[in-house]
Amino acid sequence: MKIKRFLGTDIRQAMRKVRESLGEDAVILSNKRVNGGVEVIAAVDYDESAIYDQQPGVENATSQNSARGQNQEPVKPKVVWSQEPTLLEMKGELRSMRGLLETQLANLTAVDFEVKHPLQHQMQQRMSKLGFGKALSSQLIEKLPNEGNIEDLWRRMLGKLAINVKVTDDDILTNGGVIALIGPTGVGKTTTIAKLAARFALRFGNRSVALISTDSYRIGAHEQLKAYARILDVPFKFVNTRAGLDDALAAFSDRRLVLIDTAGMSQRDMRLSKHLELLGYDRAEVATYLVVSTTSRLSGLNDVVATYKKFNVKGCILTKIDESTCLGSALDVVIRHNLPVAYVSDGQRVPEDLQPARSHTLVSRSVVIMQDNADLLEDGIPMHSAGEAGG
Repeated sequence: MKIKRFLGTDIRQAMRKVRESLGEDAVILSNKRVNGGVEVIAAVDYDESAIYDQQPGVENATSQNSARGQNQEPVKPKVVWSQEPTLLEMKGELRSMRGLLETQLANLTAVDFEVKHPLQHQMQQRMSKLGFGKALSSQLIEKLPNEGNIEDLWRRMLGKLAINVKVTDDDILTNGGVIALIGPTGVGKTTTIAKLAARFALRFGNRSVALISTDSYRIGAHEQLKAYARILDVPFKFVNTRAGLDDALAAFSDRRLVLIDTAGMSQRDMRLSKHLELLGYDRAEVATYLVVSTTSRLSGLNDVVATYKKFNVKGCILTKIDESTCLGSALDVVIRHNLPVAYVSDGQRVPEDLQPARSHTLVSRSVVIMQDNADLLEDGIPMHSAGEAGG
């Protein structure tokens, strides 16, 4: 083992001398500040046992262990590496430099892609402004031709989006049944139930509808749904046990549509599974729909859908479209999870602001929303209806 002492005005200069003299395999044994700079002790061909042999007390400890018994291993002292502030500072700077280099390499890759594939790059930019993530955008762009007119390709892309957005064709208001709406807090489940109930009552009469609330987590939460039931002149029950739900469903067995409101819970709430067990979401007679706010970010929406899909979700209802600034994020998530859209809600009016989902209308609406938000536009993307788009 070769040990040398190096002096430098700062740690960088000392480390540079170490590398120049001993190479990249050198091991720093110690460093300290001295008059005029920093002293670094470094070694090459490092033998850890030599450190132990030179440390006081090691020989005595070994002798004592031998006296106690030959089968007992000698005590091996620990090597404590220096935490000198200058070294820690240097490590931090190296991490920062690495992050900067990775960012620059990513930018170079993006520039290289733009130069080699200008049409695909423009399509990726437009999809991003619609609110779609890079993964789904790239997957759809790969299916388009590598050449042609950008506007023709854009129309084809909108057509592909419309094909990939699945809908349920107004199944709730057509077929009725026992329908439970689930989802995070504040997405508009109770108002959506009121809209569905009002629409169904207008179509088949108020004797065909009944409402149930299982929300016992918020104080007085079921009072809002009870008020809607009173206005619509339909029966209402509040339950907070599975047995109570069984009794309510039995009492409403003559109703063509029974709508169940649930407590709004975050997808990360530990009580979520327990609460939804009350519904018996595994029951064949209960169809569960997820209510999703289109004002949420892509990552949040994906997290919500990924969690709630485990509860046998049949479809989803998109709400707050009138407040959304990026409808494409919601469309990205429903396409990615193959989740059919049943209805869309774009206001608070009951029952006017609720329409059956239409895939071409949703894609066209996402383009309109993008156009309305001028701060998202940089290259003047034209607005085309998805109905005009080719497949």
